[in-house]
Amino acid sequence: MIAALHPDIVLGTKGFNRLETVHALDNLGISSYATDPHTVNDIIASSKKLADLLGVPEAGASLAAEMGHQLTNLQQRLASSPAKHVLFVVWHQPLISVGKHTFIADALRLAGALSIVDSEQDWPHVSLEEVARLQPDFLVFAASHSSSVSPTVETLATLPGWSIVDAVKNRRVAVIDDAVNRPAPRIISAIEDLARQLHPGSLC
Repeated sequence: MIAALHPDIVLGTKGFNRLETVHALDNLGISSYATDPHTVNDIIASSKKLADLLGVPEAGASLAAEMGHQLTNLQQRLASSPAKHVLFVVWHQPLISVGKHTFIADALRLAGALSIVDSEQDWPHVSLEEVARLQPDFLVFAASHSSSVSPTVETLATLPGWSIVDAVKNRRVAVIDDAVNRPAPRIISAIEDLARQLHPGSLC
């Protein structure tokens, strides 16, 4: 099906694609480019690299510079604001969050947040008891998740066990664009959006 579309290049991420797929594309004479970002700076670098591969290096350099400028400006504005402790909810039954070596965890940090999950795994399962022990200031969801994945805080409050989490009882939830899940330039907007929700006094 991919070959029938005659793409100039196929884009992918190493975490969600197999090396066998790359080899199969290569055998068909189809070029591919895979990224494996673990930080937001990695995303900026891969965006610039992709522009080079596509023959528009000036656009890539301009985009990378603008992304870097936006992040620098945000960090300056957040400099005096203590970081909020958050739980990023990838899935709620079972409860899955993000590990400390993912670009999402780095995006949280750049938004003035620290994940309460300190795991080497990229997608660790977390117990509600551990969440209750650590008591995050906010729960963070990506907006694209369906109601079965990221229920409203009112719904969460009715689910077994969630009432022991103060952020649920106090309705402290941040919902941001699902661009935070993708290693692409729009992640900067998601970071800025989260920062505004967590630190309104610094970014009003």
